[in-house]
Amino acid sequence: MNLTLDNPNVLLMLTVATLGILSWRYLGIVLYKKIERDSTIAKFVNAIAYGMTTAIVFKMIFFPSSAIKLIPFFERVIPFFLGVVVFLIFPKNPNLGLVAGIGSFALTIIYRNYL
Repeated sequence: MNLTLDNPNVLLMLTVATLGILSWRYLGIVLYKKIERDSTIAKFVNAIAYGMTTAIVFKMIFFPSSAIKLIPFFERVIPFFLGVVVFLIFPKNPNLGLVAGIGSFALTIIYRNYL
């Protein structure tokens, strides 16, 4: 498949993806005051969001299909698991896990290329 904007299939995929994202955002804006934070539906949506994000990151790390293929396997896996461990240790502050994962990934790249 030729991935240019001249291809009608690419335009269709972009349109469907955009409509999907925008519809969920609109529903979130409309319904956020009506759903209690600790309700079952809120926990379900939160679990699905975390699961989808984790699946995408997992695919990028274990089955890369772009420039990330050039980075050795363990330099992708170790920062990923470090971020997950920090996230599990500090569940109230998920940003710490994000910073730990991204920071350790950046440090492995800097170490390999510049030190």
